Amino acid sequence: MANTARVMGLLVASLVWGMGSTQASADEFRHIDQLAVKIQRTTKRLISEVRHYRDTPAYGHLLSDSREIHRLATHIHDVSHYEGRLAHMESDLRQLDRRFAHLQSVFDRVERDAEFCGGGHIHGNTAHVRRLLDTIEDSIHHMRSDIAEIRRSMSFRRDDDCCHNSRPVYRPYYGAHGSRSNVYGGIGFTIGGGSSRIYIGF
Repeated sequence: MANTARVMGLLVASLVWGMGSTQASADEFRHIDQLAVKIQRTTKRLISEVRHYRDTPAYGHLLSDSREIHRLATHIHDVSHYEGRLAHMESDLRQLDRRFAHLQSVFDRVERDAEFCGGGHIHGNTAHVRRLLDTIEDSIHHMRSDIAEIRRSMSFRRDDDCCHNSRPVYRPYYGAHGSRSNVYGGIGFTIGGGSSRIYIGF
């Protein structure tokens, strides 16, 4: 009976762990979705603010890159609704991160050139542009953390499954005359069927 209780406890713990991991992953995907929407909204505002740079040589570049950031965020938002496409989302996020880093460097260069090198004229105060960029950067970092957490959760589930699969399976014992009995006195139950059938005796 002690062995049965132990086995049943392990089965229940595994089920509860699996449910908890699934819920945690669902929460992370939902958070990624929210962050993608936040980036979409922020880049829309950023696109409208690029007009401050219309008299600089990089105006078209800034506008094009800001629109690309918005497109990538929109795509991540769409993909986040399908939890089985994590690798796709990771690829999109890497691309978003690279594009955003490039966009930041272009903004920095334009600001520097306009101030020190005569590289065109910037209209008005652009401190709010920096705040928008900081918001996007923060959201990207949070997305990366969420995806890393999902990967860790998936890894724990795989390790847990591996450990459970490596435990001994209790099978019925067949006596010398082919009579079915087991080492626990003939009482127990079977889970599954065919080659995947598991007999738990007590």
